[in-house]
Amino acid sequence: MLDMHQIMPAGQHNIHVRQYLALKNNTKHNPEHLITLEGLGPIQAALEAGLELSCLFVCPERLRGSDGMALIELAITRKVHLYQVSEKVLGSMVDWEGPDGLAAMVRLRRYDLSHLKPRQKGTLLILDGLQIPGNIGTVIRSADGAGAHGIIITQSRQRLTHPKLVRASMGSLFTLPIIESDVETAYAWLKRYGYQVVTTSPRARVSFRQAHYSARTAIVMGNEREGVSEDWFACHDLSVSIPMRGRADSLNVGNAAVLMLYEVLHQQQG
Repeated sequence: MLDMHQIMPAGQHNIHVRQYLALKNNTKHNPEHLITLEGLGPIQAALEAGLELSCLFVCPERLRGSDGMALIELAITRKVHLYQVSEKVLGSMVDWEGPDGLAAMVRLRRYDLSHLKPRQKGTLLILDGLQIPGNIGTVIRSADGAGAHGIIITQSRQRLTHPKLVRASMGSLFTLPIIESDVETAYAWLKRYGYQVVTTSPRARVSFRQAHYSARTAIVMGNEREGVSEDWFACHDLSVSIPMRGRADSLNVGNAAVLMLYEVLHQQQG
């Protein structure tokens, strides 16, 4: 039986506690591509997706159930950094006040275009210059739900490891291939595999419901304030709009992405 006293204690000045806090606050360069996770559920989801556990923090006073103990045993087996922290220290590390007393650093996979495997029918989502982390995470979750087989990010303005992005993705970030690329390289890859490139714009004359989408479609969603960049308009095959009937001139990019993804999915399955 595991003796908690065998786990090394760590305070606020421990190097890995400080690293965790820097990652959570998104304040330092993150070359290891690490993310922070709070609670047993998200940590288990990351491990089930095959991600690498880098460091585990345990608060014995809040630890509940056999699953938490099993995670600690796994950390020991894999020889990852394992620390015992007080309730005060854990409180400074997590926002969620749940009972399981666990926090972790996990390494995200890195993908490039070679990891994308074009399907006979399928959708890719292009995120061009998005900058609000919660929006990006929500769109990643929506793309996963709609069966998109990958996301390409051009003119990136946020780290994929941003805590708000990770939280909003609800685990979809762990499994969906997400590639950062420049527009020219991404467009060349899309044309090589026969994708129809569809931009979205309030000024487009064709409604997204009236357009015809091909078996392989790449939907380009633009920056929250400025929209899709001219780089994509210069090479697209089609531009569509989402009709607006009220005073608002556009939808939140997350809502717009959902409408686009499911319309393309509907046509591809028809």
